[in-house]
Amino acid sequence: MTVDGSAGRRALVLCGTRGIGLGVARCLARDGHSVTVQGTDPARAAETAGGLPGTGHSSFACDFARPDEVGKRVAETGPYDVMLLNSPGAAAGTVEGLSTEQLRQAVDLMLLSLHSAVEAVLPTMRDNRWGRLVAVTSSSLATPITGLAASSVVRAAVQSYLKLLAESVGRFGITVNHVIPGKIDTDRLRSVEAAGAARAGSDPDAVRTATLAAIPVGRYGTPQDVGELVSFLASDRAAYLTGVGIPCDGGYVRSI
Repeated sequence: MTVDGSAGRRALVLCGTRGIGLGVARCLARDGHSVTVQGTDPARAAETAGGLPGTGHSSFACDFARPDEVGKRVAETGPYDVMLLNSPGAAAGTVEGLSTEQLRQAVDLMLLSLHSAVEAVLPTMRDNRWGRLVAVTSSSLATPITGLAASSVVRAAVQSYLKLLAESVGRFGITVNHVIPGKIDTDRLRSVEAAGAARAGSDPDAVRTATLAAIPVGRYGTPQDVGELVSFLASDRAAYLTGVGIPCDGGYVRSI
């Protein structure tokens, strides 16, 4: 099935071999995009691309700790019409224990690597007068997460970057938006919950039970839930949406 002209369009999914990135890759492929999956392990990235619905998919590997390498590989494998700006998460920890080096590493992983990838795809998008940049951010934009201090700090910088980028490239038919996942059931979330439970002297299962009670729809989200929203933002149907962050959280975040 193709959606609103997606057939023939090339999509790059950063960090697309597991979790939310994999859910997005599957939805984009289902909707007719030729998807390139980026991962850190070449074999895993190739296996993921080979398992996507449809044809014409590909993969490559690079290290987000080296932002220049990310931009180089994106440029070599492009051009792309759609890009999911997804990044590895920074190490867990509180702000009291956050070192300068840890913060610098988080900036490389979560901001500079995305900027490098954007710089690699923008020239062709400008020439084509069409492009879709969709980022995965975090509910920490509404309320910083105590146990994810480095991530919370850098996500705020990413949000500002995306807003300014949307203002800059909109006249070229390029939209820039971000999805704000809530409690999406991934390996990353489970490890964060386990760490939080350990700090509180609680049980991870008890943490999940309490969290479920706070989600209005009564369940954790799935990577496909996020993928469906990203696929919409990547389509022609979303041409008048830019510069915004859209929650995908089942109502979990209570701020207006």
